[in-house]
Amino acid sequence: MIVTGRDPRALSNPLVAGEFGLQFYAGVPLTTRNGCNLGTLCVLDCEPRTMTESEVATLEDLAALVMNKLELRFESRAAGL
Repeated sequence: MIVTGRDPRALSNPLVAGEFGLQFYAGVPLTTRNGCNLGTLCVLDCEPRTMTESEVATLEDLAALVMNKLELRFESRAAGL
C-alpha cells in the first residue's frame, strides 16, 4: 500500500504529479501457479486512504480469484477445449 503523496517513488509519476491527482495505491501481484508475474490487481483513489488487514486480505482473495479464472482458461485452451 502506498500513500502516493508521501512516497518518493511515486512523486514523479504523472498520475500523482499531474491532473489526475492520485493519492492512494494498493496492489497485490497476479502470479501464476508456476511463479510467473502477470501484473497487479490494484485499487486507486484520489483521496489518501489506509487499508485494514481485512481489506488487504480481501484484495489478496480477489487476486486469487482472478488467477484461478485465468489458470482455468489457460488450461482449457491448452487442452483444445
